[in-house]
Amino acid sequence: MSKSETKLFRAAAAAETVHAHSHLKQLGGIKTTKENLEAAISGETHEFKEMYPQMIRDAEEEGHKGALRSFNFANDVEKIHAGLYQKALDNLGNNADTDYYVCDICGYTAEGEAPEQCPVCKAKKQMFQKID
Repeated sequence: MSKSETKLFRAAAAAETVHAHSHLKQLGGIKTTKENLEAAISGETHEFKEMYPQMIRDAEEEGHKGALRSFNFANDVEKIHAGLYQKALDNLGNNADTDYYVCDICGYTAEGEAPEQCPVCKAKKQMFQKID
């Protein structure tokens, strides 16, 4: 993919994010930080307890190794996200400013600094991007 095409897809993704935020706001989906964190914890928990386990079973039955790998990575990372949201909720109003790093391979999200090796997919530290 050319640099121009990559930029086009990133621009479209940014525009879709604007649309989603606008729709959510109009639907009353943007609430207090506490309510948003509670909803995020609930959503992530549903994903790692119900949604991804079924997708993993389906991928296993179908023998789709690539999908199985992707779903297992996502399932593991959703647990991390739920924990990060819970930590933020538990410390609401007192959360220190911290940096987050995301693994480009599996989506693992690290707080503070990127690990030397991703605990989910074993990617090296260089595969993490700092989120600003």
